[in-house]
Amino acid sequence: MVSADLLKKVAICGAALSCFGAAFFHHRIQAKIAAQDYYKKSVEVLRNHQLASDTLGKPVRIPYVNLTRKDIRLGRDFAQAIIPVRGSKISGNLYSFATRREEEGWILERVELEAGPEHPRIKIVPED
Repeated sequence: MVSADLLKKVAICGAALSCFGAAFFHHRIQAKIAAQDYYKKSVEVLRNHQLASDTLGKPVRIPYVNLTRKDIRLGRDFAQAIIPVRGSKISGNLYSFATRREEEGWILERVELEAGPEHPRIKIVPED
């Protein structure tokens, strides 16, 4: 018969392995999203936009994307991403809408910064 101590150790090791695996794959998914061209372009235009950078406060940091959001849509030829951003003054969300064309790659159609209810939404692409 198997002892209770052995079963406890097996359960603990199994739980630890499950947690490690989940964290590993979560990080891999986040890294794949962050490596996409539409994501890089969106973050670049945010950092180069004076009003958006001043609103958030420098330095602008990009935490992990919330993968459970229902309004994130990623496909082969389109991307609707909500990228969380954090600055020294305030946090917000960067809304990015992009399409992919065979000859041109990813084209940013619209990029907007929402930085809380006290700030109006800032259009970054196309600029007003």
